[in-house]
Amino acid sequence: MKITYIENVRIPSERAHAYQITTTCVWMAKLGHEVTLVNPDRTKQDVFTFFDWPKDVFTHVRIRCWDPLSWVPMALKGIGYALQRASFIRHVRPFVAKHQTDIWYTRDLAMVDAFVDTTSARWFLELHDEPTTNVERWNRVKDRIAGFIVISQGLRLRLRELGIAEHLIHVASDGFEPREFERLYPRDSLRAKYAIPQDAFVVFYQGTFYRWKGLDRIIQAWSRTNPNTHLVLIGGPDVERHRIEELIPSEAKDRIHVIPYVPRKENIATHPIGDIGLLASSPDQKVAHSYTSPIKLFEYLAAGLPILASDVPSSHDVLTNEVARFFGKGDEAFLEALAAVQADPEWVKLASQRSRTFVEPYSWAERTKKILHWIQSL
Repeated sequence: MKITYIENVRIPSERAHAYQITTTCVWMAKLGHEVTLVNPDRTKQDVFTFFDWPKDVFTHVRIRCWDPLSWVPMALKGIGYALQRASFIRHVRPFVAKHQTDIWYTRDLAMVDAFVDTTSARWFLELHDEPTTNVERWNRVKDRIAGFIVISQGLRLRLRELGIAEHLIHVASDGFEPREFERLYPRDSLRAKYAIPQDAFVVFYQGTFYRWKGLDRIIQAWSRTNPNTHLVLIGGPDVERHRIEELIPSEAKDRIHVIPYVPRKENIATHPIGDIGLLASSPDQKVAHSYTSPIKLFEYLAAGLPILASDVPSSHDVLTNEVARFFGKGDEAFLEALAAVQADPEWVKLASQRSRTFVEPYSWAERTKKILHWIQSL
């Protein structure tokens, strides 16, 4: 089957969506399909080198277009993105018109809207958030889409509310890549590197620092945790990293360690610094409450970390009490859950041992295999 994945994002990049899109293309190709990834030419970095995949496992097509996002100020990013997207659509149109494929695959409803009338191939849409942000666009194209891949049960239910038939929806949570966890750094050397006591209880978080990720309240409450409890945060972007650094209480500054983005291989290898992984999804944000399927969840487990998770529906799509403990809304609920975990080292040890087996069904290879089987069944 010829599969063309078209996406208006910078690839490669340090962002999770770039990794997820690329890895999906890799496994579609490894499973025997002819795969082309099409995106704007916004970086000169090689995608295969960046993500450490064999050279040219799929075809990567970069389309030159205007890129105001590289220079517009933050306050105008919305306008810059709209202009950049319009330029990409205009410049990629000749490619789409002549390109032969069996299916088009995308995470961007705007791509379907722009090109569904210019090709006879079927379109499949992978959803990671609310599809009706632009209601007019949704109404124009929803009936033109051959199938919907969603990352959570919350998104499946949302599509059912919007009138999409059950057989046109496939739920596929995000996943992890087993080979990335074959060489993890030793815990003692990691803690020495970041000046963390070897006997500390370390809560580890990696990813973006946006408000809906739920870190704000965790950081602000940290001064009330046990004095031997440390929080390690790796991620960004820079503007959000600076924002959360400002939230750190003065009395907790020596116990909260904020590390900027590091290359993916180093990020993964750093996971053993923690005793437990943090999934703090905000219960007040719909995307966090119901729609998300955090890649970090699977990567914590693959690294042998049990999880301290916000008690929201999206967490329960995958996690059980075998490998996770949950906390409710509010500072007190989090502090009580953290204290309970620290008071139960036997559970932490057993959950750590169980985590790698628990996460095995969620590899990117298995995810992609199920998606392709479902597409072919239609």
